[in-house]
Amino acid sequence: MKKLIALLLALVVLTACAAPTPQVVEKEVVVEKPVVQTVIVEKEKVIEKPVVETVIVEKPVVETVVVEKEKVVEKMVTPTPVAKPAIHRTLGGWDQPPAYNGNPFAPGGVGTATDYVYGMLFGYDVLKDEYWPWLGTDMDESADALTVHLRQDAKWEDGTPFTSKDIYSMFYMAGGVWGWSHIWRYVDKVEIPDDYTVIFHWSATPSIIVKKQLLTEWIRAPYHLYEQWLPDAEEIVNLRHEIWAKEAAGEDVSALNDTLSEKVNALKEKVTEFKPEKPIGYGPFKVKTVTTDEMVLEKSDTFWAADKVAFDEVRIGRYTTNELAWAQFIAGAVDLEKPATPPDMVDAILAAQPCMHHVPVPDFASFALALNTAKSPFSEKEFRQALAYILDLNKIREIAMYYGSTVEYPSGLLPSAIESWTSASFRSTLNTYAVDFAKAEELLESAGLVKGADGFWASADGTPLEFEVVAREGYSDWVLAAEEIARQLTDFGIKAKVRIVQGALYADTLRSGDYDMSIAFGVFAKFHPAQGYTRIYKDGFIASISGFDPVVVGREGETVNLADLADQLMVTTDTAEQKKIIEELAWATNEYLPIIEFLEKNAQFFVCDGVRVTGWPFGDDMQNKFAFNWRFAVVKWMADGILKPAR
Repeated sequence: MKKLIALLLALVVLTACAAPTPQVVEKEVVVEKPVVQTVIVEKEKVIEKPVVETVIVEKPVVETVVVEKEKVVEKMVTPTPVAKPAIHRTLGGWDQPPAYNGNPFAPGGVGTATDYVYGMLFGYDVLKDEYWPWLGTDMDESADALTVHLRQDAKWEDGTPFTSKDIYSMFYMAGGVWGWSHIWRYVDKVEIPDDYTVIFHWSATPSIIVKKQLLTEWIRAPYHLYEQWLPDAEEIVNLRHEIWAKEAAGEDVSALNDTLSEKVNALKEKVTEFKPEKPIGYGPFKVKTVTTDEMVLEKSDTFWAADKVAFDEVRIGRYTTNELAWAQFIAGAVDLEKPATPPDMVDAILAAQPCMHHVPVPDFASFALALNTAKSPFSEKEFRQALAYILDLNKIREIAMYYGSTVEYPSGLLPSAIESWTSASFRSTLNTYAVDFAKAEELLESAGLVKGADGFWASADGTPLEFEVVAREGYSDWVLAAEEIARQLTDFGIKAKVRIVQGALYADTLRSGDYDMSIAFGVFAKFHPAQGYTRIYKDGFIASISGFDPVVVGREGETVNLADLADQLMVTTDTAEQKKIIEELAWATNEYLPIIEFLEKNAQFFVCDGVRVTGWPFGDDMQNKFAFNWRFAVVKWMADGILKPAR
């Protein structure tokens, strides 16, 4: 430093001896040079380059020239982190690619995406018996018709405006391809006077629940995609009306039924050839990718409330078994689903994930042992009653679905509804079929069956009684029920074993009659007991598999057609009259046992709060909407801005 100062002084002396010249004064100008560094730092760090110090000595100056000199200062800048997508995770089902497609009328069409890409005219709170708007904004009902007004800001994801033509297309296409007798038996025609008005004209006697049913059907047949097949669908709907009218008049309709089958098959063949890669919807999400294991939905910008939907994606893992669902919840990988779960597994899930809530919700459905009454000895009432006396229904319920309710009176009425629709004096006439082996043996003997020396029962010719109880693969609760039923029957002396059938083949297996006994949903009665009795005796699933003849002898010895009685219940508006009909149907179901119901299902929801999703409305709103349709409840809460990402 001293040498530097001496040198600077010498320079000053030399300068003093020279002629005066303008003095240069250096003026520093600091220029910041951004240097982006990819590592994250907590604060700015300034690194300055060394700069030679300038010493200014005062002396007479003739002229001063200011020269700007750059000084480079490097400054670290932390890059703004990229936000992760907000994702809701759940489980569901769909046909695996390449079978998967976007046509709801074709095999492999849409799958679990239905709840997120489509919608209904109105949602429904079951426990409160109240509607809430979705595609529809309001409605007017008269004795002759139901008029629904549509929102005017809905669009299909391809940009096509959603109009009344899309409602028209849905109801006629479904009537042509699927039948939709629960709607079209009671709706004469659908009229669309303008783009945002739909009029459902009732037939002479609309059903007591048709309004609820048509308002809550998924609307999923865009007019601009299905217009070409509408004339055929309209012809089929009109032909069905003609057949029903002639049937009611007692006329022979066999030729018309043959014509109907031909036309329906021809329409199905044409429609099912249409297989777009993905469905075209109008909901808050659209299908992005579908693989064997995962379906990814992404937010749709065309949804009318897209600005309120805070989630970028819904990711749906494949639901194959309850065991897989339990593992997903234990790992914290899923926000919401409803696998049937025993108490010890409930405790394990809640212990593994503090975010989890266990929420039982009424499901308005029963589990039942369906019996193939087209086969002997199941065709005999005495044999069916003997089975009921053998089975410990409460034990089956405890093993299969601990959180369900045991059926006290197998009668087609849910335990949660039976007191509302029947009198105490009537219920005292019903059989509870409490376990009674002596009574069971008496009935078996009256049916011509014999008990061998080995303790096992056989037919009169000595053929051992050996049966199968069929259960659906992946439904662990059904499998457990089947195993317990088979064990109880075998312990009694009727050999039984369990046969597991793949889910995709289950319904067709039962409809083909390839079973002895099977676990199935007994009744669905979300809206009214009439739904359950129609399912058992008229045109529902149980009626299609049981082979049961609905013409029986009533309580007073009279001939009763239970299918006709179910039809009558559907159009009876007086509550007192409804109860009379329900008691007739309940007595006959309890006496003849086309199915043996053993529990009422309570859906068991697991809800993970605060990891990916927050804002779950635990309490009455969740109970109401989950009891109706839990996926659609999630969609509504997202569209209302209630559910938020837990960032």
